[in-house]
Amino acid sequence: MRTGIVLVHGYSGSADNLRPLATALAKAFGSDSIHTVSLPGHGSGVTPAFDKQAFIVSVAESLQAFQKDDRRIILIGHSTGGVIALAALAECRIKPALLVLASSPKKVDTGSLERWARHRNGREEIPFSSVANMVSLINAVGSRQSEDDFPVLVLQGDMDELVPRADADAWAEGHFKGPVRLVLIPAVGHDLFREANSALAVDIVVRAAADALVDVKPEEHTLSQIYAVEPEAERFIERSPLSALHLAKSPSGRTASDLKPTLLPVAGTEPIIANIELTTRCNLRCAYCARTLRGITAEDMPLDRFKTILGLLPHAYRITLVGLGETLLHPGVADFVAFASKQGRRVALVTNGMLLDDELSRKLLNAGLESIAFSLDGATQEIASSVRPGTDLDRVITNIKRFVKLSRSTREISTAVFSAVSTQTVSSLKKLMDVIADLGVHVMMLSDLNFRENQSQTLWKNIDNAIAKEVRTSVAGAFKKNLPVLSVRGLEEFGLWKRYQKYLLLPPDQLYQRSVKHAWCYSPWQTIPVNVRGDVTLCDCQPEIKAGNLLTQPLSEIWNGDIFKQHRSKMLSNDPPESCLLCPRF
Repeated sequence: MRTGIVLVHGYSGSADNLRPLATALAKAFGSDSIHTVSLPGHGSGVTPAFDKQAFIVSVAESLQAFQKDDRRIILIGHSTGGVIALAALAECRIKPALLVLASSPKKVDTGSLERWARHRNGREEIPFSSVANMVSLINAVGSRQSEDDFPVLVLQGDMDELVPRADADAWAEGHFKGPVRLVLIPAVGHDLFREANSALAVDIVVRAAADALVDVKPEEHTLSQIYAVEPEAERFIERSPLSALHLAKSPSGRTASDLKPTLLPVAGTEPIIANIELTTRCNLRCAYCARTLRGITAEDMPLDRFKTILGLLPHAYRITLVGLGETLLHPGVADFVAFASKQGRRVALVTNGMLLDDELSRKLLNAGLESIAFSLDGATQEIASSVRPGTDLDRVITNIKRFVKLSRSTREISTAVFSAVSTQTVSSLKKLMDVIADLGVHVMMLSDLNFRENQSQTLWKNIDNAIAKEVRTSVAGAFKKNLPVLSVRGLEEFGLWKRYQKYLLLPPDQLYQRSVKHAWCYSPWQTIPVNVRGDVTLCDCQPEIKAGNLLTQPLSEIWNGDIFKQHRSKMLSNDPPESCLLCPRF
């Protein structure tokens, strides 16, 4: 079915306000698919009288023309144009594939009129009767609940001088029957598609339109297989139905459906996993961590920045709070979990466990946390202090046990311990596994070290018969104690704690083997690492290589830009990147 995209400018604006967006949409879908409505009386440079019925009819006629041509319709309204667009939909009873409200007011009060006066300062005066008619339409449409079920995208500039953020929140919370996505565009005012950072807004609309108009839908069988191992995904798709195809076509989605992933230099889906760094502060000084090796400035991410990042990543179903700092040092960590969880996203975090007291444990569980991984490398205080200076091992063990017990008695979530083994710790590996087996977690994930600076301490570079025997004996002992020990090859798989048999560390020598050609890692095709400032890095193993910044560059330019494409291409070649050859996941 062909496409019909109708754009509607605001009352005191013109088609010029939408021109950059119309140009981008025409490039993506064809110029014959785009129609920008010029509201009656506009075009002379003078704002006409506000003629509610004439405006609504002009939009309705464009919608009906596309409908008669048997096209799937997308309706986009900027400023008051969004309100007029909504009124036209009600008038002609058309159900669009997507409605976009950009900087659209929902309610006008005294404060709104003051902002309107400042906005109009220096421009021709609009008669009071026209202002009154405009206010009447805005308040009438804004107070009337939508009865039809269709996807809605609400866009708002975080520097909008005319329409307050509260209006965007109100559109997104309860006004529409169908799923609503709110995106706050950083460093942009009311003229959303023409300001310095407006490329983000244009990119978001084009991507959303592509999702809404896609011809191929995921098979129910594929989705049902994903839901079977990861039930939380169904809740997410109910809230974000346009994400279904991205999850189903992602590498993890395909392997969960027993299908082989399609890997090309250009990623076929948007990121479905986001690893987001909330803080770069840490209470430990781990010897093998990139934070220690490279030196990182201490900084926390504001909650509003986190909200913006999630809005820019609509299909990131899994959110893992992890980075080069200790996540639980962020004073608002439970608020971050709650916000992402409310959107239906599956939230996990990685922690060293030092700060996980009873109060914080309860806050995280109540906020909707679905998974937690504890980093633990040392079986004794001496070893723990050596590889993770600052660790209080007894405190960590007590905190983990208390959290697991609390989770099981209130709301059981996925629990794991992640351990990085080295030549310094391998001799006590069996004892470490005995400690972890007593914690009550679901699984243990065991990894060799990565990073170029750590090569001399890896098992890979130092393997001998004694080390190999220690690894085999330790893994076998853990299995006897009913502790599943997993390979890092399954780190991003759906339903891992239910499908762990497929990713058991069997044979144990996987731990110190390295691939010379791509075999396991799917990260650059489905996972986007975002640091505390919004920078996107190639992967968690290469935090020093930045591919762009989500707050200043369109996602499509980053995710399928030159840096990511070249990296994927090299990963698939006979000459993979050195960082990948060093990595136990590759």
